[in-house]
Amino acid sequence: MNVLREFLFNNIGLKAISLLLALLLWLQVAGQQTVQRTLSLPVEFVNMAPETEISNDYERRVDVVLRSRRGTSNFEDGNLTVKVDLRGAIPGTEKSYPLSEDNITDRPPGLEVVSITPTRIRLLLENTVRKSIAVVPELVGEPAEGFQVTKVQAPRVTIIGPQSRVQDVSEAQTEPIGITGLSSTLVRNVAVDIDDLALRMEPASVDIIITIEEERRKVQVRRIPIELVPEGVEATLMTRRVEIVGTVPLSFSGELTVQDFQATVNVETLEPRQESYELAPQIALISDEYAGIFRLQEVIPDRIKVRRVR
Repeated sequence: MNVLREFLFNNIGLKAISLLLALLLWLQVAGQQTVQRTLSLPVEFVNMAPETEISNDYERRVDVVLRSRRGTSNFEDGNLTVKVDLRGAIPGTEKSYPLSEDNITDRPPGLEVVSITPTRIRLLLENTVRKSIAVVPELVGEPAEGFQVTKVQAPRVTIIGPQSRVQDVSEAQTEPIGITGLSSTLVRNVAVDIDDLALRMEPASVDIIITIEEERRKVQVRRIPIELVPEGVEATLMTRRVEIVGTVPLSFSGELTVQDFQATVNVETLEPRQESYELAPQIALISDEYAGIFRLQEVIPDRIKVRRVR
């Protein structure tokens, strides 16, 4: 027991100093240890000319291996980006841009760039162009029984992007619009989309008007007499009667007759001559009772010969 006490407490001052020196040496060595990590950093383009686009697919993020002494840097710094300077780049040309530690200008002190993968980015620059395109609504389902879609109205949109990508697009499609069981006109604001992520669109959503009406059937009215207007003009009709074809709702139970229509040909501006004129007859619905019910589709014949000799 005395031997152990003598071993522990003999020259205790020197032993304490030795222990302190050993601790300091360990701290110095530990402080020199390095930490290495691989981060996926976003690529950022600077000094790009106005109205210029990148048209090819390229690496949006690159893998960067970073090294730092333990405790000197924060690897989780979300502000780190790989900057590519496009100053002086000419649209219509393809160029390869090498990547190095100089492209990471916002890294904190003590953070060393070991490697970057890939080592270069190839870019194709083009002029920014704009183009108006049609919108194609995507209708899903069927209206209520006895009803049908008679008209779909959609405004045009403008796409913006690299010239080569824009010129290949002629239309954009809406998100699906459900019409199952509907029996009246539907107005819906829907998103519009195109497959190419390199293109932008203005506006991103549009109002679609889907006219849903009762199904219709075809009707014909024959031998409607043609009248010359204005009265008092001397002219001769080569054809005196026309036939009209149109539609009415399936539920319409009335009967359209010759007396419900007026067919006229305007000869007021015709100059006298030997040759016949060919004019389109104008059809008017006389009865207010059928306004909005009958829809004219065709006039037979669609041109009437008229002569005015004096």
